[in-house]
Amino acid sequence: MIITAKETSNPVSINSIGSYFVGGHHVDYCDNPMEEYVLAPNGVPVKINPNGTACVGQMYVQFVINASAQDRPPIVFCHGGSMTGAVWESTPDGRPGWLNDFLKRGWSVFNIDAVERGRSGWAPREDEFSEPALLRTHQDTFTQFRIGKRVSDLCASSLQRAAYPHCQFPLHAFKTFMKQIVPRWAATDELTLNAYVQMLKELEQPVVLIAHSQGGHFAIRAAELVPHKVAAIVAIEPSQAGTKEGIEKRLLKETPILTVYGDHLPLDARWPAIRARTDAYFHALASAGGRVDALDLPEQGIYGNSHLPMLEKNNLTISGLIDNWLVDRLL
Repeated sequence: MIITAKETSNPVSINSIGSYFVGGHHVDYCDNPMEEYVLAPNGVPVKINPNGTACVGQMYVQFVINASAQDRPPIVFCHGGSMTGAVWESTPDGRPGWLNDFLKRGWSVFNIDAVERGRSGWAPREDEFSEPALLRTHQDTFTQFRIGKRVSDLCASSLQRAAYPHCQFPLHAFKTFMKQIVPRWAATDELTLNAYVQMLKELEQPVVLIAHSQGGHFAIRAAELVPHKVAAIVAIEPSQAGTKEGIEKRLLKETPILTVYGDHLPLDARWPAIRARTDAYFHALASAGGRVDALDLPEQGIYGNSHLPMLEKNNLTISGLIDNWLVDRLL
């Protein structure tokens, strides 16, 4: 199969496209009363027996295998909090996303919806989902993802006035972006980490983990647990890093790691502390012999990027820099 994108004259030869689920465990329910639902308007009530066996903690994995990848390790895209794998596919204003770009650059790509997100689903009777889910508002996302200052309304002029200098986010498509924000829970880390580890164990070869925000934490922790299955890590503004044990045992000593940071961190109440905490881990890892590089976009003369560089107007410039690093470190 040959797929040719409008943006390029270079065709991409695809061996296969597909998906599967990984991880999870079975839970048996008993002694729950029968439940009755009407599943369609004016429908006949149906009785549902909630007792029996269900699967909890599974994770959805999509793959596109590039026929030209040859000896390159596949790339696994790991999304951040409140999001799904959709964040890698296309930008909210309709331009190609990183999944498409790295595919055209010669890599096979995998894309996940982590536990509780998107096509992975969640288990309403389990303790991990007993607390109310968090759903980010437009206003909270605009500030915490460092697109700009707090706004009360979402009209184009308000967003433009509130945006940080040199803003690279396509502001006219901000409401469209917010349609991909989904609920998340605060107690599902163990389920998600287990699914990440199981995914890595089942893959035939070591992979590159390109991970964003919360996904960066899971990628680094999973790599510490199965380091032989991770060829490299690209951590896009990770919310947390690895463990003290990982440093002491030098678990990622042979794993090249690139951290990527955008602009305006000092303007946010949380991000200076988050980066200081994760930088401490990476500095300790480097001091222990690890191979850690940093791509600080403002230091490279690239300004205006928020917490979402994969969606912004210069997203392919940044993916090109990451591709150059991967080629240099792995090929």
